[in-house]
Amino acid sequence: MFSGSYIAVSFISYSIPLFLLTGFLILQFDIKEYRVKKMDKERKLSKVLGWMNLSLGAALLVTDYFIL
Repeated sequence: MFSGSYIAVSFISYSIPLFLLTGFLILQFDIKEYRVKKMDKERKLSKVLGWMNLSLGAALLVTDYFIL
């Protein structure tokens, strides 16, 4: 704290690698496991969640680079 103001710490720089890593891991490992066990609903949901994590991580990365 300098002169009574707070220094803002952004959580975005921590969340970007987490979103990208978890999205990659979901797509890499969970989908294969569900395919072997023939769990189609879970496989489809894992695909959606994995791609959402990757998309959100990429969008935050671009936003952080250009805007923040």
